[in-house]
Amino acid sequence: MHMMSSRAKKKDSAFDGEVTRRTKITASMHAQMDRMAFQPDGPITKWEQDNFYKGEEIPTESASISKLAMQYLEQGRGEEAERLFIQALEVSEQSLGAVDGSLERSLEELAWFYCNRGKYPQAEPLVRRLVEFRARNLAPNDSLLVRTIDQLASIYENCGSPLKAESIYRYLLKLQEEALRSDDLVISFTLKRLAECYVRQNAFPAAESIYLRALTIEEINFGAYGVEVSSTLQDLATVYQAQNRLDLAAFVLTRQLTILEAIHGADGLSVASCLLKLGDLYTQMNRKDEGEPMYMRVLSIYENAYGKHTNTVQSLTRKIQQLYAPQQGSPKTTVQDFNVTQSSRP
Repeated sequence: MHMMSSRAKKKDSAFDGEVTRRTKITASMHAQMDRMAFQPDGPITKWEQDNFYKGEEIPTESASISKLAMQYLEQGRGEEAERLFIQALEVSEQSLGAVDGSLERSLEELAWFYCNRGKYPQAEPLVRRLVEFRARNLAPNDSLLVRTIDQLASIYENCGSPLKAESIYRYLLKLQEEALRSDDLVISFTLKRLAECYVRQNAFPAAESIYLRALTIEEINFGAYGVEVSSTLQDLATVYQAQNRLDLAAFVLTRQLTILEAIHGADGLSVASCLLKLGDLYTQMNRKDEGEPMYMRVLSIYENAYGKHTNTVQSLTRKIQQLYAPQQGSPKTTVQDFNVTQSSRP
């Protein structure tokens, strides 16, 4: 049984337990560790906060074992390093005087080891335990808890379990909804993570409803044309397009275009990207007359940004020529036929 505080013994219904494999510390390992001067290392895992460990860490046996494991990794001795990381975790679990932070760090280091080697099934129970611990001890809007759940969701995705990734985000969403205001921006961020899970499963109607809810929260906080809503509008347009609801996609992108022009000006490259998407949408809807001025504005922006003879400009020029090849007896369309500096909005 893991030696943990009474608070850490409580199990959350959203998770199952697991068994950690245990090994024995040899005399030679003790000798090597005794010769090492302990120097606290910084956070290792990519989701750890720089200031998470408060105060000065007390050298412990598990910390010394982990330090030796890192030295083995630097020498390319991965199997030996793995055994030591497992050993460090066992020591943290068994030490009667072990603080929660020591066990937490041992879990992180072994999970980091497995994730960096693509051994996601081995990393999953470790990160799940971290989620359990941090969900009990941190606020639901704490960035460390959110990043740990992001890590667990990523592991589930890499293991081919998208439904579990969806479930863990719903778990976080429930925690946040119980503790925060319904229009808190943290909830919006979690909603968008959940929507991304649906998109990866091609569950576009479900993703649409989640994105709309996130958008509503952002509009409450920033206004309908706030800078912060731009990326959500783009995500929503992508979902509409995937459902062949092209009119709605064009409407949303037009709104995003207004925001981007206000931020970057009429000739910004992000504006060109949005215009290009709009032009493609109108072409797809057989509304080529509305798409043509979009393409011409993009061409002008690209020429000013990259030069007329670059691959980007030449590729777009060929695309325009193919789409708008003049019919027999019709005058040939040229760039000069358009006021390329004027914003064209449907």
